[in-house]
Amino acid sequence: MRKNKLFLTGTFIGCMVLITCLIGCSKEDNLSLEKKLKAGGSVYLTFDDGPTGNTTTLVSKLKTAGAKATFFVWGNRISGNMTGFNAIKNAGFSIQNHSYTHSHMLSWTYQQVYNDIKQCQTAIQNAGGGTPRYFRAPYLEVNATIKSACSALGLTIVQPTVDTKDWNGATTAQIVSACNNLQSGGNPLMHDGYATTNAAIPTIVTNLKNRGLSIIQY
Repeated sequence: MRKNKLFLTGTFIGCMVLITCLIGCSKEDNLSLEKKLKAGGSVYLTFDDGPTGNTTTLVSKLKTAGAKATFFVWGNRISGNMTGFNAIKNAGFSIQNHSYTHSHMLSWTYQQVYNDIKQCQTAIQNAGGGTPRYFRAPYLEVNATIKSACSALGLTIVQPTVDTKDWNGATTAQIVSACNNLQSGGNPLMHDGYATTNAAIPTIVTNLKNRGLSIIQY
């Protein structure tokens, strides 16, 4: 009888120790997860001015890196670069509006702005790219007239939160460094057409993932 009591007591103590360890481990796991969630969030990788002869290469780089992307396309480039456009579409990437003629529109009338942006919408739709819901203004130039035209077309204007300056001769290392400044909800100004940008993609994606940031698309 005494042996049975000792056995039961030992079993009870062992179970309590195990439960305490499990609770402690669970708390540590929860704290670790909480820290990751606080440190994480989502960002967008955005590329302007396509499609171009470079688009298939850029799409391939993004797919290999396991990243999603948003392409703000230049409407009157679509018909002459259908291979690139279809590469974006077939990859499942987001196709959005970057105007039809990529002109400076600040001095334009409302109707001129509306017609240009609407023409880009139509070109994307006719090419099978769906109906864009977002707009990146050429040269990032926005005023009340442009806002009004976008609103009438059901488009939300997206401005970048980081400028990689790939358009201004930035090196691959400089492009990567700029993207290291991305915060949750942000998007970088990058372009379809530069070898330096293509080369930066793998490191950009790795760095974002290491920071606990997921990559989503508009």
